Amino acid sequence: MAEGFRFEDDIQKTEGKETMRPEEIPDHIKDVQDSVIEEILTCVECSRNYRLIRRELDFYRKILIPIPRKCWNCRFTERIVRRGPYKFWNRTCAKCQKEITTNYSPERPEIVYCERCYQQEVY
Repeated sequence: MAEGFRFEDDIQKTEGKETMRPEEIPDHIKDVQDSVIEEILTCVECSRNYRLIRRELDFYRKILIPIPRKCWNCRFTERIVRRGPYKFWNRTCAKCQKEITTNYSPERPEIVYCERCYQQEVY
């Protein structure tokens, strides 16, 4: 602010303009009509209104996942939280016991492999 930058605590949002409630959204993507892109949806987490675009709907159909019941901002926030901290720990490969550096803390339950063991496991 001293540098002249603007700062907002929250992004602008629209509420109360929905044309389709979350409980009206079909659970399976095969049951979703093309007309859903004309609808205004409501986020189940923050009540912000959002819309889907054609390419987004096509993507969900292609990979057979249901359309989201959360707005883009809530989904983005969830991804950031799941991404993990910007910190590295020394851990041991679960397969060959080689010392590796990872952003998964030792307290986390995930199995951690070195690059070589991971490639062997995946391919």
